[in-house]
Amino acid sequence: MVRPSEEFEFRAEDPAPVLVHMDRLGVAHRGWVNLQPGIDERDAPPPQSALTIIFSTAIHDVPVCTWVAGRFGRKGLGPDSLGVQHATGPRVVGRLGSLGLALPEGWRWVQDHPRRGLVMVTPPGTAHDVQLRFLLEAGKALSKIPLTGDWRALVYEGR
Repeated sequence: MVRPSEEFEFRAEDPAPVLVHMDRLGVAHRGWVNLQPGIDERDAPPPQSALTIIFSTAIHDVPVCTWVAGRFGRKGLGPDSLGVQHATGPRVVGRLGSLGLALPEGWRWVQDHPRRGLVMVTPPGTAHDVQLRFLLEAGKALSKIPLTGDWRALVYEGR
């Protein structure tokens, strides 16, 4: 199991600590950052049974957002990718659009699956603050549980 190289909390309105890591990983073209929203413990969902985890499509009542740095491959530098695991069902791209969070021009979704989540890629050169703002807003919009505005970042150096 890969362990994060760093973990820290931040507020959605002050994402500067996360951007430092995104910029660093982006220059290195490797690594990723997982973002977990804070919830009040009184609102926490009950633990899920093994059967629920195996057979349910709704296993992420509290979304998990991920940013992955673009990597070099056979075709050159690949795009950064963004992901949101959520429990709101299929066709989340349209639902986000109806909530005022349409994918920005040039972004495209590559997966919109009720269990594996939403995965998007962004055009080369897309600013990390734009990517992060979209992830935080999408995570908030797709949460089935009220969020506190606090977030936990888990930074992975990765290959």
